[in-house]
Amino acid sequence: MSDLRLPSDERLLQLLADRATEGLDPGDERELELLARAESEADLEALDLAAAELSAAWHGDPADLVLPTDLEALLRAEAEAYFAEAPTFRVSPSRASANAGLWLAAAVFLAFLGLVILLGRPDSAASLVALRGRVSAAPDALLLPWAMPEDPRYEQVRGDVVWSDAAQAGVLRLRGLPSNDPSRAQYQLWIVDPDVDQHPVDGGVFDVPPGKTEVLVSVDAKLAVQRPAAFAITLERPGGVVVSAGPLLVVAAR
Repeated sequence: MSDLRLPSDERLLQLLADRATEGLDPGDERELELLARAESEADLEALDLAAAELSAAWHGDPADLVLPTDLEALLRAEAEAYFAEAPTFRVSPSRASANAGLWLAAAVFLAFLGLVILLGRPDSAASLVALRGRVSAAPDALLLPWAMPEDPRYEQVRGDVVWSDAAQAGVLRLRGLPSNDPSRAQYQLWIVDPDVDQHPVDGGVFDVPPGKTEVLVSVDAKLAVQRPAAFAITLERPGGVVVSAGPLLVVAAR
């Protein structure tokens, strides 16, 4: 956390939290601009970023937000470490209870801390949500839903693929894909692009843990893909194969 710097001025930090959660009136905007001049090295966009990511990942009432136990423990530990280094930031319980907006500001700040920790992990849910958001916002973003599978074992699978040729990045969203035992078999993604290769391009292997109803998977294309015609998933031996013999379990096509 040593490379992160939020403002040390409590009023400036409060204004930034208000801007991220509910917006500022013109008077507060001017005050923020004046206070910000003295904090030129601080990250003044951090709470806005956290609010945007939190909004993208959560659409319900903030009071209903429940973090996974392991993530909550991680955030609490990181928050304690951060506040030990930045003791000037305090929000009293009485003020927080008197102003519901402060609860959301605290949630946004925790989201910021979580994003700092988790976005650095390429396989984390937070990083995949962020990646999906960036790819979806690309001018050439392609969104393809998974077609109804023919195999009855996979007929409950839903979701989609978002892909950008310019970014050479994409994310799969899969709901209802049965879990696999990685020691025996792994799912493998294939990208069909006849202009690149006569065979589908290997898009990487992935797993679905037991009890996981929905997963996000980043596309790991082994060759540059220019105009994908379809994405397909097979079940292969651990580590994947160079050329698949099928069958195709789920497919998303133009």
